[in-house]
Amino acid sequence: MAGRPSRRHVLSKRDVKRLVARVEEEVPGFSLSARDRVELVDYGEFIVYMVNGKPGLVELGGRLLPHLRWLLEHGVSGLPSVRVDPGATRAVGRGADLMVPGITRVDGDFEEGSVVVVVDDRYGAPVAVGVALMGSGEVRSRLEGERRGKAVKVLHRPGDKVWEAR
Repeated sequence: MAGRPSRRHVLSKRDVKRLVARVEEEVPGFSLSARDRVELVDYGEFIVYMVNGKPGLVELGGRLLPHLRWLLEHGVSGLPSVRVDPGATRAVGRGADLMVPGITRVDGDFEEGSVVVVVDDRYGAPVAVGVALMGSGEVRSRLEGERRGKAVKVLHRPGDKVWEAR
């Protein structure tokens, strides 16, 4: 459980504009407008940005990520993603990082260090959000060749402390 937040407040219009600029830099493809009402909820270990009353973004370890609840409601279009087989979906759901053999397809282009959404290939639902440990080109070439290595460091998944935060 995430516990109780240490602070909670609505961001000023100026702070929302700064957040929008940061999102464009760190999470390209995530739709956030300066007209959105954004509330910061600080849990100490992480911050949840509530966008129009719903969890939209997470700041975890100094990095901005889209919240899985937001992605489930709004979809992943525009965000780089990797599709995974059922075995990888189960492993990621238990907290494992994503290995190349579990990837079935790469959607979009990304570099090492970019935010990537992990999507279940069978149902098309996002199952995790993480950071790419290799670029999309390298993942694609490994899917054609040796099929080895860790591709995504998973930072947020259903059932984790971020998921439980309200």
